[in-house]
Amino acid sequence: MEIKLLDVKLSFLIKWKLLFSKYIQIIVYLFVNSLFVYKYSSRTNISPIAFIAAYLFLFTTIYILSKKYIVFFQERTLRKILWTCLLFVFIAIILSLIYIDRYTINVDRWSALTYFWDYFFQGKYPYSAHTHVSKTNFPSPFPFWQLINLPFYILGDVGIGLIFFLMLTAAVVQWYFCSYRKTFFIFIFLFLSPAYWWEIIVRSDSLNNAWFVFLLILWLDKSKRKLTTNLILIAILTGLILVTRLSALLPLAIYLFKPYLNLNLKQKIVFPALVFLVVFLAFSPFIFWDTHTWIFFSRNPFMSQADKGYLSILIISILIGIYIALKWKTIEQFFFYTSIFIFIFIGLSQLGLFIRSDFDSEFITGSICDISYFNLFLPYCLASLSVGMSKHNV
Repeated sequence: MEIKLLDVKLSFLIKWKLLFSKYIQIIVYLFVNSLFVYKYSSRTNISPIAFIAAYLFLFTTIYILSKKYIVFFQERTLRKILWTCLLFVFIAIILSLIYIDRYTINVDRWSALTYFWDYFFQGKYPYSAHTHVSKTNFPSPFPFWQLINLPFYILGDVGIGLIFFLMLTAAVVQWYFCSYRKTFFIFIFLFLSPAYWWEIIVRSDSLNNAWFVFLLILWLDKSKRKLTTNLILIAILTGLILVTRLSALLPLAIYLFKPYLNLNLKQKIVFPALVFLVVFLAFSPFIFWDTHTWIFFSRNPFMSQADKGYLSILIISILIGIYIALKWKTIEQFFFYTSIFIFIFIGLSQLGLFIRSDFDSEFITGSICDISYFNLFLPYCLASLSVGMSKHNV
């Protein structure tokens, strides 16, 4: 009798935790997307509150219907629905690339990639190229990310990367979960995200970068690549991730921190040494581009990516990150905690910028803070939501 009672309590506790994590994710997801709705609807003559209310109603309706009816759909049916949705979004991205004039967009992530290669092929120092928005804005992506986007540049538009990473993510996520139900939920929530459509409209590559790191983590987890047995490989991959964007290291650090602590002393030294070596080799062509003026030290991407907030906020974020890195045990928990951590980290970073500006701007609609950085949490939030939605009894 006592054993049965214990099983009931344990079952209730697990169910409560699943409910808690799922609804926390929904709240954060809706909060971030509502920021985008508010910011861009405020430029119209209609109240932003009306737009947010309409968005919340649409999301809630689709959420309830999905939760109620998707469980009855067979995998084959979900596969057809999923790839039909992907086809429509594929077409939507193509149309946006054709009909939206990139030069009218006041977001310069596409030109940071494009002008870098323009300068490179002209024999000019690439990180001295200013973007189309301002002569004081310079390319911030690191060398390996620039290299990944080179094929899209050659094809004529770095925005093509949006299509590539959408389809790659669909394929890898399905391979990882082996479930069209889970894959379907990830992409239905993605397509219901105004933050994602903002990425498409402005030809942003930031979410592509987040997908890239996310897919690497899925591959490491699925293939059982452990730090103890694949130290050199994972060190090289970590170094390459680090030379895409500084923010790209956040989820990978959470994923690898606890295994790193379990390494022996020699491995603990070798791992960061190899990571540093990869980073140095990636930057070396630009460091030694001009050894007379050493232009790299007066113009490099670290200047654009370095946080201008408070050191205290950075320290708090690191402590939270360490706590989360030590707390997660299952991949489902990793999705949840990483999503929350990135949300908190970006929120605190933007708050630091807002405070440093002496509140000289609107937090959401102003130019000081950039809510688009919140998009970095989307892959982990969507994966966490998918796991929660796929548990029929939750």
